[in-house]
Amino acid sequence: MLVRWALSAGATVWEVARRRPDVVVVTNPPSVAAVVGLAAGRLVGARVVLDSHPGAFGAQGDRVAARLQQVHRWVTRKADLSIVAAEPWRALVESWGARAVVVHEAPGDWQLRPTGRRGRLRALYVGRFASDEPWEAVLDAARQLPDVDVLMTGDPPAVAGLEPGRLPGNVTLLGFLDESRYRDAVYGCDVVVSLTTEPSSVMRAACEAVWAGRPLVVSDWPVGRDAFPFALYARNEGGALADALRAADERYDALRDAAPEARRAQERRWEEQRAAMEAGWAMEAGWGGWARRSRGGPAGRR
Repeated sequence: MLVRWALSAGATVWEVARRRPDVVVVTNPPSVAAVVGLAAGRLVGARVVLDSHPGAFGAQGDRVAARLQQVHRWVTRKADLSIVAAEPWRALVESWGARAVVVHEAPGDWQLRPTGRRGRLRALYVGRFASDEPWEAVLDAARQLPDVDVLMTGDPPAVAGLEPGRLPGNVTLLGFLDESRYRDAVYGCDVVVSLTTEPSSVMRAACEAVWAGRPLVVSDWPVGRDAFPFALYARNEGGALADALRAADERYDALRDAAPEARRAQERRWEEQRAAMEAGWAMEAGWGGWARRSRGGPAGRR
Protein backbone atom coordinates (compact mmCIF):
# COMPACT_ATOMS: atom_id res chain seq x y z
CA MET A 1 0.00 0.00 0.00
CA LEU A 2 2.81 2.44 0.86
CA VAL A 3 4.41 1.88 -2.54
CA ARG A 4 1.09 2.48 -4.30
CA TRP A 5 0.51 5.66 -2.29
CA ALA A 6 4.00 6.93 -3.13
CA LEU A 7 3.52 6.27 -6.84
CA SER A 8 0.08 7.89 -6.80
CA ALA A 9 1.43 10.92 -4.93
CA GLY A 10 4.18 11.40 -7.50
CA ALA A 11 1.76 11.04 -10.39
CA THR A 12 -0.64 13.53 -8.80
CA VAL A 13 2.01 16.20 -8.25
CA TRP A 14 3.32 15.70 -11.79
CA GLU A 15 -0.15 16.00 -13.35
CA VAL A 16 -1.08 19.11 -11.36
CA ALA A 17 2.26 20.74 -12.18
CA ARG A 18 1.78 19.93 -15.87
CA ARG A 19 -1.82 21.12 -16.15
CA ARG A 20 -1.61 24.04 -13.67
CA PRO A 21 -5.38 24.15 -12.93
CA ASP A 22 -7.15 27.00 -11.17
CA VAL A 23 -8.80 24.56 -8.76
CA VAL A 24 -7.73 21.15 -7.48
CA VAL A 25 -10.58 18.94 -6.18
CA VAL A 26 -9.35 16.04 -4.04
CA THR A 27 -11.41 13.02 -3.00
CA ASN A 28 -11.09 12.47 0.76
CA PRO A 29 -10.44 9.83 2.13
CA PRO A 30 -7.67 8.93 2.09
CA SER A 31 -6.28 11.84 4.06
CA VAL A 32 -2.89 11.17 2.46
CA ALA A 33 -4.42 12.08 -0.91
CA ALA A 34 -5.86 15.25 0.60
CA VAL A 35 -2.41 16.28 1.89
CA VAL A 36 -0.80 15.55 -1.49
CA GLY A 37 -3.55 17.41 -3.33
CA LEU A 38 -3.15 20.38 -1.00
CA ALA A 39 0.61 20.48 -1.56
CA ALA A 40 0.27 20.11 -5.33
CA GLY A 41 -2.40 22.79 -5.51
CA ARG A 42 -0.41 25.26 -3.50
CA LEU A 43 2.63 24.51 -5.69
CA VAL A 44 0.85 25.95 -8.73
CA GLY A 45 -1.20 28.59 -6.89
CA ALA A 46 -4.50 26.72 -7.25
CA ARG A 47 -7.37 26.69 -4.84
CA VAL A 48 -7.93 23.33 -3.13
CA VAL A 49 -11.33 21.78 -2.51
CA LEU A 50 -11.81 18.59 -0.50
CA ASP A 51 -14.61 16.26 -1.62
CA SER A 52 -14.98 14.71 1.83
CA HIS A 53 -17.06 11.54 1.99
CA PRO A 54 -18.43 10.32 5.35
CA GLY A 55 -15.54 7.84 5.46
CA ALA A 56 -13.15 10.77 5.78
CA PHE A 57 -14.60 11.38 9.25
CA GLY A 58 -14.11 7.75 10.29
CA ALA A 59 -17.67 6.74 9.37
CA GLN A 60 -18.63 3.76 7.18
CA GLY A 61 -16.20 1.56 9.07
CA ASP A 62 -13.12 3.42 7.80
CA ARG A 63 -10.72 2.63 10.63
CA VAL A 64 -7.70 4.14 8.87
CA ALA A 65 -9.45 7.49 8.44
CA ALA A 66 -10.64 7.33 12.05
CA ARG A 67 -7.01 7.13 13.20
CA LEU A 68 -6.03 10.06 10.95
CA GLN A 69 -8.55 12.62 12.16
CA GLN A 70 -5.82 14.97 13.36
CA VAL A 71 -4.41 15.01 9.81
CA HIS A 72 -7.92 15.42 8.43
CA ARG A 73 -8.61 18.44 10.64
CA TRP A 74 -5.29 20.03 9.69
CA VAL A 75 -5.75 19.64 5.92
CA THR A 76 -9.38 20.78 6.16
CA ARG A 77 -8.32 24.03 7.79
CA LYS A 78 -5.64 24.57 5.14
CA ALA A 79 -7.96 23.86 2.18
CA ASP A 80 -10.17 26.55 0.69
CA LEU A 81 -13.40 24.57 0.94
CA SER A 82 -14.78 21.15 1.85
CA ILE A 83 -17.83 19.69 0.16
CA VAL A 84 -19.65 17.14 2.31
CA ALA A 85 -22.68 14.86 2.08
CA ALA A 86 -24.86 16.09 4.94
CA GLU A 87 -25.43 18.90 7.41
CA PRO A 88 -23.80 17.16 10.43
CA TRP A 89 -20.48 16.96 8.55
CA ARG A 90 -20.73 20.61 7.50
CA ALA A 91 -21.27 21.63 11.11
CA LEU A 92 -18.30 19.51 12.24
CA VAL A 93 -15.96 20.98 9.63
CA GLU A 94 -16.98 24.51 10.55
CA SER A 95 -16.41 23.70 14.24
CA TRP A 96 -12.81 23.04 13.20
CA GLY A 97 -12.54 26.58 11.87
CA ALA A 98 -12.85 25.61 8.20
CA ARG A 99 -15.40 26.29 5.46
CA ALA A 100 -17.80 23.62 4.16
CA VAL A 101 -20.94 23.24 2.04
CA VAL A 102 -23.31 20.32 1.47
CA VAL A 103 -23.27 19.14 -2.15
CA HIS A 104 -24.90 16.14 -3.83
CA GLU A 105 -24.75 14.77 -7.37
CA ALA A 106 -25.23 17.12 -10.30
CA PRO A 107 -27.51 15.96 -13.15
CA GLY A 108 -24.67 15.24 -15.56
CA ASP A 109 -26.14 13.84 -18.77
CA TRP A 110 -28.79 11.60 -17.21
CA GLN A 111 -32.05 11.86 -19.14
CA LEU A 112 -35.47 11.65 -17.50
CA ARG A 113 -37.02 8.42 -18.80
CA PRO A 114 -40.08 7.36 -16.83
CA THR A 115 -41.37 4.04 -18.13
CA GLY A 116 -44.27 1.68 -17.68
CA ARG A 117 -44.08 -1.75 -16.13
CA ARG A 118 -42.99 -4.55 -18.46
CA GLY A 119 -44.13 -7.52 -16.39
CA ARG A 120 -42.63 -8.63 -13.06
CA LEU A 121 -41.18 -5.85 -10.98
CA ARG A 122 -37.45 -5.51 -11.66
CA ALA A 123 -35.58 -4.06 -8.66
CA LEU A 124 -31.98 -2.96 -9.18
CA TYR A 125 -29.93 -2.93 -5.97
CA VAL A 126 -26.85 -0.75 -6.52
CA GLY A 127 -23.86 -1.54 -4.33
CA ARG A 128 -20.41 -3.04 -4.19
CA PHE A 129 -20.71 -5.26 -1.10
CA ALA A 130 -18.95 -2.67 1.08
CA SER A 131 -19.02 -2.77 4.87
CA ASP A 132 -21.71 -0.06 5.08
CA GLU A 133 -24.08 -1.82 2.65
CA PRO A 134 -26.77 -4.13 4.13
CA TRP A 135 -26.80 -6.44 1.12
CA GLU A 136 -27.92 -9.39 3.27
CA ALA A 137 -31.25 -7.60 3.73
CA VAL A 138 -31.64 -7.52 -0.05
CA LEU A 139 -31.30 -11.30 -0.24
CA ASP A 140 -33.73 -11.72 2.65
CA ALA A 141 -36.27 -9.51 0.90
CA ALA A 142 -35.81 -11.42 -2.37
CA ARG A 143 -36.62 -14.70 -0.61
CA GLN A 144 -39.88 -13.15 0.62
CA LEU A 145 -40.78 -11.81 -2.84
CA PRO A 146 -40.49 -14.65 -5.35
CA ASP A 147 -42.51 -12.63 -7.90
CA VAL A 148 -39.96 -9.77 -7.93
CA ASP A 149 -36.73 -9.97 -9.92
CA VAL A 150 -33.80 -8.57 -7.93
CA LEU A 151 -30.60 -7.55 -9.70
CA MET A 152 -27.48 -6.77 -7.62
CA THR A 153 -24.41 -4.89 -8.83
CA GLY A 154 -20.89 -5.36 -7.50
CA ASP A 155 -18.47 -8.24 -7.14
CA PRO A 156 -19.13 -10.06 -3.84
CA PRO A 157 -16.06 -11.06 -1.83
CA ALA A 158 -15.39 -14.77 -1.48
CA VAL A 159 -16.29 -14.62 2.22
CA ALA A 160 -19.82 -13.55 1.35
CA GLY A 161 -20.69 -17.08 0.21
CA LEU A 162 -22.81 -15.85 -2.69
CA GLU A 163 -22.21 -18.64 -5.17
CA PRO A 164 -24.95 -18.53 -7.84
CA GLY A 165 -26.25 -21.95 -6.82
CA ARG A 166 -27.00 -20.71 -3.29
CA LEU A 167 -28.88 -17.55 -4.33
CA PRO A 168 -32.65 -17.22 -4.42
CA GLY A 169 -33.90 -18.04 -7.89
CA ASN A 170 -35.10 -14.48 -8.49
CA VAL A 171 -31.69 -12.88 -7.76
CA THR A 172 -29.13 -12.08 -10.47
CA LEU A 173 -25.58 -10.92 -9.70
CA LEU A 174 -24.55 -8.40 -12.37
CA GLY A 175 -20.96 -8.00 -11.23
CA PHE A 176 -19.04 -4.75 -11.63
CA LEU A 177 -20.63 -2.61 -14.35
CA ASP A 178 -18.83 -0.02 -16.45
CA GLU A 179 -20.62 3.28 -17.03
CA SER A 180 -22.47 2.18 -20.16
CA ARG A 181 -23.73 -1.09 -18.67
CA TYR A 182 -24.65 0.64 -15.42
CA ARG A 183 -26.80 3.16 -17.28
CA ASP A 184 -28.49 0.35 -19.18
CA ALA A 185 -29.21 -1.40 -15.88
CA VAL A 186 -30.76 1.75 -14.36
CA TYR A 187 -32.90 2.49 -17.40
CA GLY A 188 -33.84 -1.18 -17.70
CA CYS A 189 -35.19 -1.59 -14.17
CA ASP A 190 -38.50 -0.57 -12.60
CA VAL A 191 -37.17 0.57 -9.22
CA VAL A 192 -33.70 1.35 -7.82
CA VAL A 193 -32.75 0.26 -4.29
CA SER A 194 -29.92 2.14 -2.56
CA LEU A 195 -29.17 1.26 1.07
CA THR A 196 -26.61 2.25 3.67
CA THR A 197 -25.95 1.61 7.32
CA GLU A 198 -24.34 5.06 7.66
CA PRO A 199 -27.01 7.57 8.78
CA SER A 200 -25.23 10.55 7.20
CA SER A 201 -24.68 9.09 3.73
CA VAL A 202 -26.44 10.40 0.63
CA MET A 203 -25.91 7.73 -1.97
CA ARG A 204 -24.82 8.65 -5.46
CA ALA A 205 -26.90 5.79 -6.89
CA ALA A 206 -30.03 7.24 -5.29
CA CYS A 207 -29.37 10.66 -6.82
CA GLU A 208 -28.81 9.07 -10.22
CA ALA A 209 -32.06 7.13 -9.94
CA VAL A 210 -33.93 10.41 -9.51
CA TRP A 211 -32.12 12.00 -12.45
CA ALA A 212 -33.09 8.99 -14.57
CA GLY A 213 -36.73 9.09 -13.49
CA ARG A 214 -36.75 5.81 -11.61
CA PRO A 215 -38.82 5.08 -8.47
CA LEU A 216 -36.50 4.74 -5.52
CA VAL A 217 -36.19 2.84 -2.23
CA VAL A 218 -33.64 4.13 0.30
CA SER A 219 -32.67 3.37 3.89
CA ASP A 220 -34.93 5.05 6.40
CA TRP A 221 -32.58 7.65 7.84
CA PRO A 222 -33.54 11.32 8.42
CA VAL A 223 -30.89 12.43 5.92
CA GLY A 224 -32.32 10.08 3.30
CA ARG A 225 -35.87 11.30 3.89
CA ASP A 226 -34.71 14.88 3.50
CA ALA A 227 -32.67 14.22 0.35
CA PHE A 228 -35.25 11.99 -1.37
CA PRO A 229 -38.75 13.18 -0.45
CA PHE A 230 -40.42 11.16 -3.24
CA ALA A 231 -38.76 7.84 -2.36
CA LEU A 232 -39.99 4.86 -0.38
CA TYR A 233 -38.12 4.19 2.87
CA ALA A 234 -37.13 0.94 4.56
CA ARG A 235 -35.18 -0.15 7.61
CA ASN A 236 -32.10 -2.16 6.72
CA GLU A 237 -33.66 -5.57 7.25
CA GLY A 238 -35.33 -8.02 4.93
CA GLY A 239 -38.92 -7.73 6.09
CA ALA A 240 -38.98 -3.93 5.91
CA LEU A 241 -37.33 -3.91 2.50
CA ALA A 242 -39.80 -6.52 1.24
CA ASP A 243 -42.66 -4.28 2.42
CA ALA A 244 -41.17 -1.30 0.58
CA LEU A 245 -40.83 -3.30 -2.64
CA ARG A 246 -44.42 -4.52 -2.31
CA ALA A 247 -45.47 -0.89 -1.97
CA ALA A 248 -43.43 0.00 -5.06
CA ASP A 249 -45.18 -2.81 -6.94
CA GLU A 250 -48.65 -1.73 -5.84
CA ARG A 251 -48.07 2.02 -6.30
CA TYR A 252 -45.88 1.85 -9.37
CA ASP A 253 -47.97 4.09 -11.62
CA ALA A 254 -48.12 6.84 -8.99
CA LEU A 255 -44.36 6.63 -8.32
CA ARG A 256 -43.62 6.75 -12.05
CA ASP A 257 -45.91 9.77 -12.52
CA ALA A 258 -44.14 11.58 -9.65
CA ALA A 259 -40.69 11.09 -11.22
CA PRO A 260 -40.63 14.42 -13.12
CA GLU A 261 -41.46 16.39 -9.97
CA ALA A 262 -38.85 14.42 -8.01
CA ARG A 263 -36.26 15.40 -10.59
CA ARG A 264 -37.35 19.05 -10.58
CA ALA A 265 -36.98 19.13 -6.79
CA GLN A 266 -33.49 17.65 -7.07
CA GLU A 267 -32.58 20.17 -9.78
CA ARG A 268 -33.63 23.03 -7.50
CA ARG A 269 -31.51 21.60 -4.70
CA TRP A 270 -28.50 21.25 -7.01
CA GLU A 271 -28.79 24.89 -8.11
CA GLU A 272 -28.95 25.99 -4.47
CA GLN A 273 -25.91 23.88 -3.62
CA ARG A 274 -23.96 25.15 -6.59
CA ALA A 275 -24.75 28.72 -5.53
CA ALA A 276 -23.52 27.86 -2.03
CA MET A 277 -20.25 26.59 -3.48
CA GLU A 278 -19.79 29.82 -5.43
CA ALA A 279 -20.55 31.84 -2.32
CA GLY A 280 -18.14 29.77 -0.21
CA TRP A 281 -15.54 32.49 -0.47
CA ALA A 282 -14.99 35.79 -2.25
CA MET A 283 -15.22 34.69 -5.87
CA GLU A 284 -12.28 34.52 -8.23
CA ALA A 285 -12.55 33.70 -11.92
CA GLY A 286 -11.02 30.23 -11.65
CA TRP A 287 -13.42 28.84 -9.04
CA GLY A 288 -16.50 30.56 -10.43
CA GLY A 289 -15.79 29.23 -13.91
CA TRP A 290 -15.26 25.70 -12.57
CA ALA A 291 -18.53 25.78 -10.64
CA ARG A 292 -20.55 27.04 -13.58
CA ARG A 293 -18.99 24.60 -16.04
CA SER A 294 -19.41 21.57 -13.80
CA ARG A 295 -21.67 18.89 -15.31
CA GLY A 296 -20.90 15.86 -13.22
CA GLY A 297 -20.49 17.28 -9.74
CA PRO A 298 -18.27 15.72 -7.11
CA ALA A 299 -17.97 12.05 -7.98
CA GLY A 300 -18.73 9.12 -5.78
CA ARG A 301 -20.65 10.81 -3.00
CA ARG A 302 -22.32 8.32 -0.67
